[in-house]
This record gives sequence, structure tokens and C-alpha cells, in this order.
Amino acid sequence: MMENKILLENANVIDVYEGESRKGYDVYIEGDMIKEVCPHGQLSFGEDTERVNCTEKTIMPGLIDCHVHLCMDPFCPDPGVIAARSDAALTIDAINHMDALLKNGITYVRGMGDPRNIDIDLARAKKADQIAGPDILPCGKLICMTGGHGWQLGVEVDSPDEMRKAVRQLLKDGAGHLKMMATGGVMTKGVKTTSTQLTYEELRAGIEEAEHAGVRTATHAQGNAGIKNAVRAGIHSVEHGFYLDEEVIGWMLEKGTFYVPTLVAVYEILKQKDSLPAYLVEKAQTAKEAHRASFQLALKSGVKIALGTDAGTPFNQFGSARDEFLYMIEAGMSPVQAVKSATCVAAQLIGVEDSHGSVEPGKAADLLILQKCIYDEPSVIKEPFTVYKGGKRYV
Repeated sequence: MMENKILLENANVIDVYEGESRKGYDVYIEGDMIKEVCPHGQLSFGEDTERVNCTEKTIMPGLIDCHVHLCMDPFCPDPGVIAARSDAALTIDAINHMDALLKNGITYVRGMGDPRNIDIDLARAKKADQIAGPDILPCGKLICMTGGHGWQLGVEVDSPDEMRKAVRQLLKDGAGHLKMMATGGVMTKGVKTTSTQLTYEELRAGIEEAEHAGVRTATHAQGNAGIKNAVRAGIHSVEHGFYLDEEVIGWMLEKGTFYVPTLVAVYEILKQKDSLPAYLVEKAQTAKEAHRASFQLALKSGVKIALGTDAGTPFNQFGSARDEFLYMIEAGMSPVQAVKSATCVAAQLIGVEDSHGSVEPGKAADLLILQKCIYDEPSVIKEPFTVYKGGKRYV
């Protein structure tokens, strides 16, 4: 089968590393890869090459969302109801969500916990080109304490040995990374966001097993004590991080721990507060200002921040990475920093920086073509754009 050849001509190409827009550049695609990036008019190409005029448009890498729940339902706030759905129903929902993600410019996602390891099967199907959508780094079921936050979607453990067993089983099942619940959360009724759940010893046992297999780990961690347990234990990324402080920020810098803030998750709950249970809204409202302050502290301190949304949580739809991008800017990030967070930093977090996250020869042809320069007008991310996934135009 002949590989497609596409020349995107005379565009402004985003250099995510230098924070620059290179004006008047061509991007040449063969098959699913970027073959060349060079000033306009320098490339030789055959008559079988499709030419796309991109004059005055901007090309950037596809967005990477480091925190999604593919099987969850933004319009159902009860994880128990979702978990009770059949595998077939959840899979159909997830495939529709993958379509929405790609249409919104998200070309790679990190799954952060779905019932019965469905995201692992979806990742395999995507890799085999059986379904369309973003590439997936799956975690399968999340790991929590008995009755802990997210228990409906996870495997429950209550000792370091049970943790080791759970990690080994998930790795056997095909998990590409692992998620551990260090604290309570917003969506679980009767559980405080600040409550400490998995212990340091349990977290360390799980992280050690993952390290033996060369697999990275993430933690749902909102309360300060649980965040500290996870960071001390060697977690690779902290998700949400409502209550960071100077001490744990120092540990994160020392260890190279990433932070995935998911600002949009709290904002969407509060925007739709009249449609949601009171306990859920109260927890989100209590955390909102501390969450924003923690983001700003991490940003000021130089912690590596990767974009993630928690898509699938209440009214947090698949594609909200575009909103998260703007929320991070509103909270203090520069457009250059926000682009890095959504591309090359996110790629580094999930371990695909050699193949994704920038517009360079040898990288995947996962690209967005925007109407304007995103550095000059960040809101262009909310306007219609063209999406290429693996060298094929999707939108």
C-alpha cells in the first residue's frame, strides 16, 4: 500500500522548545511521520504529493491530555452507576469519547482509571488501527484502599503485600502505567479530599514494583499529607494537588516529580452546581482557591506542569483540554509555558518525548493547523482548526 505524502506549505510552525513561531516553513509528511521541516520552497517532492496551502496559518503539535477517564460519563456524577454498565456499553461510550477528543485536537491521552481494564483493550485496538482516536497510555483499574476514593473503578488493597499483588496483576494485564489513590476526592460521598488513604508503605511498595518493570506511576492526591506520602515514596506525577506547600514543592523539584493540576475539573463542577449533589459542590467550592494557589506556587517554583483535565468527571467533557489550556494561562502561565505543558512536557511525562510532542522530523504527524499564532492569541485554541492524526486529516 502506497504511503500518503502531504506537504503543508508556507505555515508558521511552532517550536515548542524555544517558544518561537517559525514563519514561512513547510512540513512534509510521509505515511504517519513528519519527514522534513524547512523554510518554504526548499523541498523537492513528486507529483503524488498532496499540497496544502497553510499561508498565514500556524502548525503546532497535537495536544496531549495526561488525565482522562475514557469510560466515565460527564453527565452522570455517580461512579457506581457507571461501573455497573456492561463492558459493551462502556466500550461504545469510550469510542465516542475518543472521537470527541480527536475532534478537539487531543492526539494522545493518558488513561487514569476505568472499570475492568477497558482502557487497556482500547489502547490495544488503537495501536492495531482497529479504532480511531488518540493514542492511549492506559492504567486499567486504579488502586485504592478498601472503600477509598474511586473504589468503584478500582482494585482495593490494604497492605504493602496486597499492593504488590495488585501492581503485578495490572502489569500482567497490560497497564502502561499505574495510578494510586493517596487521598480522598471530590466525587466519593462521605470522603474528605484531605483524608489520607493509601499509606506511605503501600505507595512505596507499589512504586517499587512499577520501577522494577520500568513503568511510571501517578497519584490522585489532593490533601497535603497524602501528597507528601506519595512524593516521598517516589511517585512520578501528582494529580490535582489541591494543597501543595513549599516543603512538598521542594521535594518535587528535587525528585523531578511532575504536576498535573486539572483546574478545569473543579471549575466545571462549580459552573454546573445547581445540577449536582450538594456534597460534591461543597468539596469543590472548598478546594477552589487552594487549588489555584497550589498551581501558582508550583508554576512560580519551576515544577514541571503537564496538561490534564480529568475528562469524564461531572460536566468535564472530552475535549476540555482546550479549556484547561486557557485556565492555566488565566492563572498565570504564559502562552509559551501553556503550549509546552500541553505538548513537549506532557510527552515527557508519559514517556513519548522521542516520538510525540513537537513538530520535528522523525516525530508522529499528529498536528493542529490553527487560524492564528497561538502565542499571540491563545484563544485561537477554541476556534475551528484542522487535525492531522498519524498523517491523516481527521477534522
